[in-house]
Amino acid sequence: MVRSGGGRGGSARGLIGASGILDSMGISNVVSAITLRCLLGAAAFWTGVVQAAPSDAPRPVTLAEVERETLRERASLTGTTIPWRRAELSVRVDGLVTKLFVDEGSIIAVGDPVLALDARLAEHDAATATAQVREAEARHKDAIRVRDELLRLERGRHASETETQSAIAQVEIAAAAMAGEQAALARAQELVARHRLSAPFAGMVVAKHVEVGEWAKRDQAAVELVALDKLRIRAIVPQRNYGRVAPGARASIRFDAFPERRFDGTVLARIARGDDRSRTFPLLIDLPNPDGLLAPGMSARVQVELAGARAEALTVPRDAIIAKSDGSRNVWRVKTEDGIPRAYPVWVEIGRASGDRLEIVRGDLAAGDRLVLLGNESLRPGQAVEPRAGARRTAAVE
Repeated sequence: MVRSGGGRGGSARGLIGASGILDSMGISNVVSAITLRCLLGAAAFWTGVVQAAPSDAPRPVTLAEVERETLRERASLTGTTIPWRRAELSVRVDGLVTKLFVDEGSIIAVGDPVLALDARLAEHDAATATAQVREAEARHKDAIRVRDELLRLERGRHASETETQSAIAQVEIAAAAMAGEQAALARAQELVARHRLSAPFAGMVVAKHVEVGEWAKRDQAAVELVALDKLRIRAIVPQRNYGRVAPGARASIRFDAFPERRFDGTVLARIARGDDRSRTFPLLIDLPNPDGLLAPGMSARVQVELAGARAEALTVPRDAIIAKSDGSRNVWRVKTEDGIPRAYPVWVEIGRASGDRLEIVRGDLAAGDRLVLLGNESLRPGQAVEPRAGARRTAAVE
């Protein structure tokens, strides 16, 4: 009984021990499976990372060089475009408007019709004058015939000298009458022509003050016309630079309407009538406008050459400058290391503009250094680059 009882107790303990061993083995297998899964996942992750990592292939870029140039001092001014030619056109005779050939915004050439007045009465007068000229021409022709006949008779002593001289005088009288009638005809035709208004120069109609059916007067403007083939900028120059701006000086102009484009103009004149409060003087600059992009009333930022000494300076292309969020600027200089071109950032401080180039006031650059012109948006320090051929410099130094 004791052994039997002991046997059952031993069996229970044996079963418990076996169960513990099995549980231990199951847990071990689970841990091993989990560990294997983690290792495989990590391997797959790092394999993906390695595959997704960017290659160190050279980035294609376009290069430009730092250049040393002679720059002239320039003054920065503000101004406004005004028409270089503007006219308020009015009719030359009073009359009723019967035709209107233009509207606001119409582009017209020299001699194009603008409007027409009722010219029927003037045309009748011209027709009458034409008939009178024909009559005078016929009288003159008949007077010549009579004179010539009397001259032949006088040679045969069949006409007196008095008759002959009278015939000669009649020719002169008829010629004078004919000239008077021709002048009257010319006046009548001019009156007919004055019933039409034509453009004295090419430009745009910017205002219209009459309509068909209205009575136009000589002392009232019918339309306003401005020339657009070129414009004039009225800028303000401070008195300290008044004597250093000369007619004929070159000016570089930028407009808010076209911020990326530069226009070239020429100083026409400086006006010797200053503002007593601001101590500034008007400056007139002529600007070609062949494509009609610009219009009167646009604001302009002007840089004009000043007479005086020139200075040597380092310049770089405008597109090579990278402006950062903190207000600083840098360029990417390319150096060759172990035969591989690599780009490194260089902090710079810019100064005056010279066409499409900017002056370098401070920065570790020298003439001849190669800079990244295109492709500098997301370079990393020391990144390998592959120089490509770029466009040649076309802008002239100002």
